[in-house]
Amino acid sequence: MALLSRRRILLAKIETTYGVDSSPVAANAMLIRNMDITPLDAEIVSRDLVRPYFGNYDQIIAAQKVGLSFEVELQSSGTAGIAPAYGPLLRACGLAETVTAAAVTGSAQAGSVSTITLAAGASAVTNLYVGLPVSITSGTGAGSSSTIVAYDGTTKIATVSPNFATSPAAASAYSIGPGVAYRPISSAFESVTMYAQLQDSVQSSSPLHKILGARGNVEFTVNAKSLPVAKFTMTGVYSAVVDSTNLSATYTGFRTPTAVNDGNTPSFSFFGLAAVMSEFSVNLNNEVVHRNLVNSESVILTDRKAAGTTVFEAPTISTGTYAKDFFATALGTTNGSMSLVHGATAGSIVDIGAYTTVDIQNPTYSDMDGIVMMSLPFVLIPTTLGNDEFYFTAR
Repeated sequence: MALLSRRRILLAKIETTYGVDSSPVAANAMLIRNMDITPLDAEIVSRDLVRPYFGNYDQIIAAQKVGLSFEVELQSSGTAGIAPAYGPLLRACGLAETVTAAAVTGSAQAGSVSTITLAAGASAVTNLYVGLPVSITSGTGAGSSSTIVAYDGTTKIATVSPNFATSPAAASAYSIGPGVAYRPISSAFESVTMYAQLQDSVQSSSPLHKILGARGNVEFTVNAKSLPVAKFTMTGVYSAVVDSTNLSATYTGFRTPTAVNDGNTPSFSFFGLAAVMSEFSVNLNNEVVHRNLVNSESVILTDRKAAGTTVFEAPTISTGTYAKDFFATALGTTNGSMSLVHGATAGSIVDIGAYTTVDIQNPTYSDMDGIVMMSLPFVLIPTTLGNDEFYFTAR
């Protein structure tokens, strides 16, 4: 018998009650890569006794947890308005999932090149439609389309980026496309139960690691000529490892991704510049804490400081159409926006963006193929509304 590195499986399912096994099954299988499990991550207390001789002291385990890291290829479900199969993992990283299952239609109350005031009956939930496409279907501005990057549930004003080709106006008919949006939260965090198994080459039973109350961090990486991925680092409560019947997996919820390139990634904008991008990443930088106290053991999220980096062809300062003074921007106090759209048809699109929350830091130069590239680290700062520093949408 031997445990095969190529025969590994991971299941993950949202927990109804924190830390209580949600019993994931084959339909909850996660199609992942680069899996690395720390099956027993223990905090150890040394006895440090006073003795008249040298030697080690007894080591006593005071707390134990499980660590698991892996990557998921970024793609949508194949149908706009249906959550991607890896949605439970995003939810366990402090992101709220909002499903808009069908198109939202109405007649605009007003409009401009960068905004549309939705019908009075539109949702009262601020930022509900963020990350979703909006099209003007008839009336003034018919044929124009964009993406909603901010929405005020009180005024019904939706801000779009890029600008509409033609401004909508009162009585313009609109349609907001279906999709599933993920936005950061600061309370009421969800968790998942994960089953990780390294399967035996001969026997029908193999060691099963049950990881309860798991929460973690995610980093989105979208680099040219590579597959876009979400990198997860999860922490969970330790359970005794036992031999269990080999798990099975159903991966029908996962689709084959497309590589990041000019044809498959139709849009990237950074501070209004349609930059020629080679690298892009956003990391939630969640602070994940395992607590094992008297009468309580849990994994909690205690902070989030989202940040990222992008690398693109260095622009001129003010000359020509490909120009932007990022040095002045870095020295100033004005934040900006970013938007990345990968995928070209409904049901295959993922969208990562932020509106007026991007604060860039020290620009640097590098070389790629003999071309000067600019690297820009940035941090994402929420507005006074909070929990709005970025969005991820599958649509």
